[in-house]
Amino acid sequence: MRGMKMTLLPLLAALVAANSVQAANTNESPNAPDWRAKAAADLDAARTAIRSGHPGYIDEQNPAFRVWEAKGYEEARALLPRVNSYDGMLAAVRTYIAGFEDGHLFYSSDIRKADDSVTLAGWSLEYVNGAYRVGAVLPNWPKPLPPVGAELVSCDGVQPEQRLRQIAKYYDRRNLSNVRHALASVFTQLDMPGEELKQCSFRTAQGKMLQFAQQYKAVKVADHRAMPSLRPAAQHVNAYTLQDGVLWIRASNFAPDQAAAQQIDKIVQELPKLEGVRAIVFDSRGNGGGNSEVGERIFNAATGGLEFDKDKLDGLPLTYEQWRVSDYSIAGMEGRAENFAVTYGRDSANARSVASMRDRLRQAKQAGQQWIVMPGEPRLTRADIAARNGKLRRFSGKVVLVTDEDCVSSCLNFADLVRSVPGAIHMGQTTSADTAYIEITWIGLPSGNHLMLPMKVWRNHLRGNNEALRPDVPLAVDIRDDAAVRKAVLAALPQ
Repeated sequence: MRGMKMTLLPLLAALVAANSVQAANTNESPNAPDWRAKAAADLDAARTAIRSGHPGYIDEQNPAFRVWEAKGYEEARALLPRVNSYDGMLAAVRTYIAGFEDGHLFYSSDIRKADDSVTLAGWSLEYVNGAYRVGAVLPNWPKPLPPVGAELVSCDGVQPEQRLRQIAKYYDRRNLSNVRHALASVFTQLDMPGEELKQCSFRTAQGKMLQFAQQYKAVKVADHRAMPSLRPAAQHVNAYTLQDGVLWIRASNFAPDQAAAQQIDKIVQELPKLEGVRAIVFDSRGNGGGNSEVGERIFNAATGGLEFDKDKLDGLPLTYEQWRVSDYSIAGMEGRAENFAVTYGRDSANARSVASMRDRLRQAKQAGQQWIVMPGEPRLTRADIAARNGKLRRFSGKVVLVTDEDCVSSCLNFADLVRSVPGAIHMGQTTSADTAYIEITWIGLPSGNHLMLPMKVWRNHLRGNNEALRPDVPLAVDIRDDAAVRKAVLAALPQ
């Protein structure tokens, strides 16, 4: 089951979906007790699932997991009397979930509707070119709003980064750049009553300082969603171009549907036939994870794969994975087996591998086992591979990896693979990060929301817990501007 990591970055999906929260008024709504009851029910169901199915709960190498499990649950319970809305329900449950600092453990918000309401201060915040700026404003607001593009300086004497760290307790507490920047999208949203901003200061492009009193009100989710952005949306595509000897491969969708899977098949058939390639750029911008095998296929098709001296590998430590045996992991693999059968074909290697793991989990449960141990490969660093005369089988030119700050999960596996090529150059932004707990399933909760739960733990992995990958050559350009990124990469590429 190596390489079958199937996740997307949950925080970003959550913050996009945060624009569709149900009614959350600053005054207690008539059905506040219902929201409290639902929050309590979801909290308890999530706790049961984590105790019964998360690898961390029985991980003797991570005693801090159980410490937070008990403490975080009590902190979340203490918030229940303040819950008076759907937003408050999310905030209470996520206080427990976010404290694990596990990007593969997440509480969704699936029961939102476009005609529901969300309470906010009338303007949106975005991180653009090194600053937090006003992205958009809503029309006909009761109080004046800051101009679009103005830089946020502070609110109530607190700088944006500090405020974002306060908000993080309801979303994602990891101190990662992509987390902080993504949290900007919920900066003016009210998660819990009593946490409203009162006054914010801004700096215009001309350097003029402006102050605006803040007023919150409920707006339709559809109107919130329609607010424009200063930045184009991230692209999730797989494609390639060959120009002036530079093979530029966009590898941004590792969670393909059936049509995208067919496009991947076409790409991997065509790449080995290309001629006149002097440099390969693997561009992973927009990749939020999925199936690691997609990245491996694209890499191998373009390069022939990596080879190195394999003498005395027996003396190196092995990576390996431990799957926690539970009803949740069995159900998760059952669902994935059906999904893979549709996407790749029931007789495909992907579908057969998943079905095999499902069967092993069933057998382990019947035998009363807690873990299934799957051996991995020798733990080799970039330096180890270079020392073993590592080289690509079918390419000897320059290799470049481009990442953005949202690269996570299987995108990180792809980054590890490309970076392992001796002489490869990593450009772009510092990536996001994973814990050792990966390979997710989704669990339904009483409210209709879901819990994303990891099923296995990596051991002896090169990347440490929540360790990001830093580029050799940072690119000081708008990472979503294709033309600017291409120009910067080619300028930095050794001739």
